[in-house]
Amino acid sequence: MTNKFFTLLVIFFGFSKFNIVNSQILYNSNLPIVIINTGGAYIPDEPKIPVNFQIIDNGVGVLNNINDFPNHYNGFCGIETRGNSTQGFDKKTYSIELWNSNNEDTSASLLGMGKEEDWILHAMVIDKSQVRIPFSFYLFQRMGHYASNWRYVELIIDGDYRGLYILCEKIKRDDDRVDIAKLDDDDIYGDSLTGGYILRLDWLGYYSQGFSSNYYSQSGYFPLFYQWYYPKADNIQIEQENYISDWFYNFESAVFSSDYHNYLGNRYTDYINLNSFVDFLIINEFSKNSDGYKLSSYLHKDRDKNGGKLNAGPIWDFDQTYGVSLVCSNDDPSGWTYLQNQSDCEDLMSMPMWWQSMMQDTIFQNRLKCRWDNFRNTFLHQDSIFYWIKTDTTLISDAKSRNFTKWPHIGQQIWIEPSPIPQSYAEEIIALKSWIANRLDWLDLNMPGNCDYDITNIEEQADKKELLIVTDILGKKNKVKVNIPFIEIYDDNSFKKTILFD
Repeated sequence: MTNKFFTLLVIFFGFSKFNIVNSQILYNSNLPIVIINTGGAYIPDEPKIPVNFQIIDNGVGVLNNINDFPNHYNGFCGIETRGNSTQGFDKKTYSIELWNSNNEDTSASLLGMGKEEDWILHAMVIDKSQVRIPFSFYLFQRMGHYASNWRYVELIIDGDYRGLYILCEKIKRDDDRVDIAKLDDDDIYGDSLTGGYILRLDWLGYYSQGFSSNYYSQSGYFPLFYQWYYPKADNIQIEQENYISDWFYNFESAVFSSDYHNYLGNRYTDYINLNSFVDFLIINEFSKNSDGYKLSSYLHKDRDKNGGKLNAGPIWDFDQTYGVSLVCSNDDPSGWTYLQNQSDCEDLMSMPMWWQSMMQDTIFQNRLKCRWDNFRNTFLHQDSIFYWIKTDTTLISDAKSRNFTKWPHIGQQIWIEPSPIPQSYAEEIIALKSWIANRLDWLDLNMPGNCDYDITNIEEQADKKELLIVTDILGKKNKVKVNIPFIEIYDDNSFKKTILFD
């Protein structure tokens, strides 16, 4: 049998006998099993190569056996490696695009996630706990925002066991992902011009395409640069480019003004979904994300008829978090990472300065305090966090053991990690939980703001007030009359002067 013929058999038929794992690490799993057959082809950084793509999933509580029929998905995809610094690891992260037999895009709902064509097989190499990225996605979702859905899987490529992964959604504009309006080439005027857009702050390379801010990045030498993400740089129209760059000028001129208003009289909070920016800061600060705010950081804006405000997120790139790295002092559970004043904080050309300005604004501070207190009493309560970690690590218990048999990273220095290096998986989890407990304590003590003065909280409390009496302006009880001022007195001792006009 020629190598070419063998490759064709593997790619187009995906025979189960080719799924036998060389190392015999994996026989069955409580997690779905993803099987990729390349016929021995090398998977490059780019472009994607065609391969057979299968998923075995017999349902919750049922073991998946390596030679079961691929009952959940049996088709094709294009695959390539992805990542920046993580490309140097033997355990690779992969970008996949579902294809039909003609190498044309096709969409599918995988493992209960929304129907789409683009997916990521994330290796989570830096994080030996294997929970930091899923945990961060979970938290941002609990805050009320879209973050990539994920499922733990075990991966086999050409009969070789590759370890524990998460199959997760790639960030895209879609009804089941970043749900904003589709922006076509002819959307160049009116409301259709106002959205939707997805922009990214990330590594700056020679071929980076986008537009420059009128304000400096934290580097102090270069303006902040916004990269096109959706629409893609090749598809953006000049009218769209001019619109969104002008829009950002108005937003930034407000956020950097001494009174937070721009020349139009608009406050920066008029331009943004305030909760999304507050929550984006919370998730990056709680995790003390080494890459936070400046790398793989996304912003999106829908059309004006759909609200039109700028949202921070979705989040991505949360592997250097929760004490795992020395970069930007992630190992130290104290301090604000938005200040970027710790040791080894790099890539400041991509770091916006709005966070420092917003964190001086009492409106932002008060909303931050309210959101933080609310989250701390629910899913950010330490007991809730530790329960989530226990449940998650129980789910992946067998799979993580196989993973670290394949990739013996436990106890090894594989990244820029603080000492001492935990010598077992149990020690990894103890270190993670200890760091989280200390970080929560520090944030509780240092979180600025007063929830009692948060605008939303005041409005909510006003809705709960009961009207006691109505008086005239001299304080005498009176019936309400048109065109004459009167005073409403409420049960919380507050009052309001009102006039009803005929």
